Amino acid sequence: MNPSDLWWQTLADGPLLLALFDAEGRLRLANAAFRAAWGLACGDRPTWAGMADAARAANIGPVEMPARRPRTVQSGREQVWRDGRRLWWVEHPTDDGGWACTGVDISALARPLPPSGQLLPAQAGLELLQSLLTDPRAWPLCVATTCAGADEQALLARIRGEDGCARLDDGRLLLMLPSTGPAQAAALVERLGGLVLTEAQWGESAAALLLRA
Repeated sequence: MNPSDLWWQTLADGPLLLALFDAEGRLRLANAAFRAAWGLACGDRPTWAGMADAARAANIGPVEMPARRPRTVQSGREQVWRDGRRLWWVEHPTDDGGWACTGVDISALARPLPPSGQLLPAQAGLELLQSLLTDPRAWPLCVATTCAGADEQALLARIRGEDGCARLDDGRLLLMLPSTGPAQAAALVERLGGLVLTEAQWGESAAALLLRA
């Protein structure tokens, strides 16, 4: 994999997460999507172990960080990430003893229906929100948040069956309103009372949306 190759030039700025590691487990090449996901600057070349440790410390990356072990055959796995995405990774060994990996966002595949009348924990709520954000069927999409410590039972009893609700780590309740434009969402929020409404923007992550909510 050479940066001058047509393959690399074509995919370097695309949505796939691409990286190449050497036999010592050190990052040789990575495109912008891979670096953004792992919080790496343009010139960073950490080892896989160092990259994983830094991701844990920064509270980014996979929810469960797998142990790195030598690869002798191609393998694939699904990972849930802390920002709510589901990524599918394919890794295959290279001739020099290193490995190449490709990641693709599969959050929109087989989108789960929001559990009716059920309060989700923070991570499950992030996963559902990310799935909605990447699924065109869920648009237009709005979210609403309450103040910290709000009564979830009162809210759950009054929301629609297609809405999702989660308790965020900061104590707020997050209400997800799929297939709901801002005018309809505003009417719903006014009826529920005490919620702050935010309209989602196409292409943003669940983490980015929550920073605005």
